[in-house]
Amino acid sequence: MEFYVPLGCRGFLFRLGTFVIGIVGGAVYRKAAQRRSPEAGDPAVSLALLDLLAAE
Repeated sequence: MEFYVPLGCRGFLFRLGTFVIGIVGGAVYRKAAQRRSPEAGDPAVSLALLDLLAAE
């Protein structure tokens, strides 16, 4: 069951804060993804495919 409680100014600050947290979290995720090696990036990639890519 959903309901709405008017928060006034606090509601605006809450929305702004969650937006900023989302932006910062995305930036941290991208930075961490750049630091990982390509082999560790995608666990679905098979070892045979990695061997083929390394041979080229």
